[in-house]
Amino acid sequence: MGVITYTSTADKMKVFSAFIREGLENGDKVNYLYPDEESKVVRARLWDHGVDVEKHEREGSLILEGLTEYYLSRGHFGKERLIDDGLKKRVETKRQGYKHMRELDDLGDFSFLKGKWQTYLEYWDDPRWETPSGPYIEVLTYTPFIIELTAVNVEGMSDVQRSEILKAFWAREPSAVVSIDLLEYADAFSRLIGMPHKKIVGRNFLLEFDPASDYEGIVDSLVKEAIANVEPLFIFTSTRSVIHTRLAKQPAVRFFLLSTSISKPELKSENEVLLPAENIALILDSINKVLEEYTHANVFLVFHKLSELIESVGTERTYRFLQCALEMFSSQKVTTIFLLNPLAHPPQVTSQIRGLFPNLLVYRKNGLEVTKIA
Repeated sequence: MGVITYTSTADKMKVFSAFIREGLENGDKVNYLYPDEESKVVRARLWDHGVDVEKHEREGSLILEGLTEYYLSRGHFGKERLIDDGLKKRVETKRQGYKHMRELDDLGDFSFLKGKWQTYLEYWDDPRWETPSGPYIEVLTYTPFIIELTAVNVEGMSDVQRSEILKAFWAREPSAVVSIDLLEYADAFSRLIGMPHKKIVGRNFLLEFDPASDYEGIVDSLVKEAIANVEPLFIFTSTRSVIHTRLAKQPAVRFFLLSTSISKPELKSENEVLLPAENIALILDSINKVLEEYTHANVFLVFHKLSELIESVGTERTYRFLQCALEMFSSQKVTTIFLLNPLAHPPQVTSQIRGLFPNLLVYRKNGLEVTKIA
C-alpha cells in the first residue's frame, strides 16, 4: 500500500486520477473517499483527467463518498461496524469478478474526526484486516487483490505530528508500505536534469555511470518520481545487483531479473520474473507484454545490465537489441533509462551504443552531468 502526504500546493488530483483511471482501465473496482467539501471538485477533476465518472458509477466500478458520509454515517465512528462492512465489500468485490479492489482514502487533515488521527489509525491497524475470520476467511487467499492508497494533508502540521502519523502507518508492515511525499518526489528525477516531469515522459536516456559511484541513487529518484505520479515502473537487472538490493522492498516496482542459470521465464514472486540473461528474444517479448498491458499509462522502464549484455552476447547483437527496443519505445508515453558502464568497453563500443540515444546522462563521483538532450 502507499501513504501519500501532500499540501494545498500539490496537484493531488493528478495523482489520484491516474491511480483511479489505471484501475478502471485494468478492470478493477475503485472506492474513493475524500474530504466532504471537495465533492464537486473531485468529480470535475476526475473528468478533466479522463475518468468518465457517471459511466463508471452507473456500472458500479467506481464508488465516490465523502469521509463523513462513510465513516460517520450513524453519527459516530463505529470501528466494529466499519471493519465488518469493509470486509464484506472486499469479499463481494472479489465475487463480482473484478481483478483488484482499489481503495483510495484521502483523509485530508483528519478534520472529519476533529483532528483525532489516532482514532483512524486504530481502525486501519486492526489485525482483522490482515487475518480475517468467519465469513471473511477467504480474504486471506487474495491479499494481492487489495490495492490501498491513503493520503494525508500535512499542511499546518508540526514536524513531530507528521512524523508520528507516518510512523504509525509504517508500524503495521514496514516492507509493504510506501511513503510518498508529493512535493518532494513528484519530480525527484526530472529536476536533476532541469526539466518538469511532463518533459521527461517519452524520452529514451542512456546513463553512463562510474561503478564506483552511488549511481543507484539516480534510479532510486526515478522510482520515487514514478510512484509519486502513480505511473508503472519496471526494472531489468539481476538478483544480486545494487539496484535490486536497494529497491527490492518497494512493492510498486516490478522486476525482470536476468539470470544465466535458467532457460525460460520463471515467476519468482508477484513483482519479480526471472528471465534468461542471454535470450534477447525473450527479453524483447517481456518488454512488449508490458507495453501491451499499459497502453494508456506513462510507463517507466530501467535496463540496468546493458554492459553485461554486451559481454555475454556481443556488441553486434546488443546493438540490434537496442535498435528493436528503441523502436518499441517510440510511444510518447514510454520513458526509458539504459545504464552503461563505459569503463568496461573499448571507446568505439561505447561510442556506437551512445549514438543510438538522443538523450545522454553521465554520472560520476562528482555527480550527474547532462551531456545531450534532444
